[in-house]
Amino acid sequence: MTYTSLKFMLFAAATLLLYYLVGRKGQKYVLLLANIAFFVLVGPKFLPFILFTILVSYFCARGIGSLWDKTEAELANCTEVSQKKEIKEASKKKARTYLILAFIGIVGVLVVCKYSNFVANSMNSLLSAFSAPVIPDFKMILPIGISFYTFMAVSYLLDVFWKRYPAEKNLLLFAVYLSYFPHVVQGPIDRYDKIKPQIESGVAFSYENLTYGAQLVLWGLIKKLVLADRIGLFVDTVYDGWQNYTGVIFVVATVLYSIQIYADFSGCIDIVTGISEMLGIKLTQNFNHPYFSKTMPEFWRRWHMSLMEWFKDYIYLPVSVSALVKKVKKKTKAKNRKKAGELFATCFPTLIVWLATGIWHGASWTFVAWGLFHAILIIGGTLLEGTFKKMTSALKIQTENFGWKLFQMARTFTLCCIGRVFFRADSLASAFGIFARTFSSFAFSNLDLKKLSTFGMTEIDLAVILIGILILWTVSMLQERMGVRETIAKQNIIFRWIIYFAAIYIILIFGMYGPSFNAADFIYAGF
Repeated sequence: MTYTSLKFMLFAAATLLLYYLVGRKGQKYVLLLANIAFFVLVGPKFLPFILFTILVSYFCARGIGSLWDKTEAELANCTEVSQKKEIKEASKKKARTYLILAFIGIVGVLVVCKYSNFVANSMNSLLSAFSAPVIPDFKMILPIGISFYTFMAVSYLLDVFWKRYPAEKNLLLFAVYLSYFPHVVQGPIDRYDKIKPQIESGVAFSYENLTYGAQLVLWGLIKKLVLADRIGLFVDTVYDGWQNYTGVIFVVATVLYSIQIYADFSGCIDIVTGISEMLGIKLTQNFNHPYFSKTMPEFWRRWHMSLMEWFKDYIYLPVSVSALVKKVKKKTKAKNRKKAGELFATCFPTLIVWLATGIWHGASWTFVAWGLFHAILIIGGTLLEGTFKKMTSALKIQTENFGWKLFQMARTFTLCCIGRVFFRADSLASAFGIFARTFSSFAFSNLDLKKLSTFGMTEIDLAVILIGILILWTVSMLQERMGVRETIAKQNIIFRWIIYFAAIYIILIFGMYGPSFNAADFIYAGF
């Protein structure tokens, strides 16, 4: 049951109806039942995994919370400084034990399910080189949404451990948060303290929430069904049979893939955010027109924003103040190399974050290479920042001019596309093979539009893609300057409904669905 299926839309509609019929006090119970029903409909085999994560996270956090409460009570009755220090250290040690046990459980399940095959295959490649016996093939189940709800559970546990907010005592509320069906499969990765107030007391029915959410759902369906899945016809043909193509074909396919993955992922986020908004629950923003970015760091502040915020808060910042980083900074300072220590404190956590980001996206060396590629770009940009400023000054480049900003956006998009080759290729060998064949015969004549059928497309498909990209770009430009939904809401009812019916007809007429069409899963659902 994908987010674009009729079954899911009927399920969401039934949930929405029951949600408001029971009133505010019963809404959290409806959400819990809807979450359970969602997992049952998607696949009952996935339900034990989310239940395990919920229970382990909840009870370990409760254990940590009880320790903090007990410690506060003991400190209040203690007057000696040395004794207070002992109490704090003993309490922190016990709390860390709870945290480690929770991580072993919930992160361990993620690692085993998602990465055991990757590790086994990598070891087999090494063992085969030495003619040693290989590990027998086995296939682990990959629970749907496990990467997302595991990260949400980890953030909750760390926030409780760091005393950012108290442990939740109501199991029902925590279960609703972690299993919340709109965001459990593909995010965004929401924080508990942001979601809890919205589900705890329920919400009153709002026509504005209903219409705004419905608009977002329609826009997400257009992105996914009309644009992303249609582009996928071309991209899949080229990348799955890359040995048959050269030159400009790969450039076009990679540019289109960059548009496809944006339309696919942001389309899914629009759908689930829209449904959640109809329920009166605001999810974290996950996209902010990333292809208008002028640098790679800016791009990643605009793309999959909740994931990058997660990595910043729970990996980058802890690593940047870790004992290793402090030790290096201390040594470099003693040798009058303070700047080198500061650069290490910036670059080393960046490297760790991007290795983790690559591995999080998938159990493959292609994702590791993709992560390293971005680490090199961002670290290189940090190291050469001063040089770039001197160059632009020496060349008298007006950095505030539109032309320069356009160049920066084009440069960032190009770098992003290069990285996408690793992201989309089936293997490292395929990725490097694609790079090699891209420059082996770079003839524009290879891109013969009369042979669209060889790419699984028709002239109508090409026209829809080009018009769809133009509409996506136009809407994105408007959204950069104003609130499009708020502007539509101010128009008269006839104009508003013309827009709504136009969106519905576009989906019905040009959407990629139906009995003869195998609807493509959302790309990020595989992560």
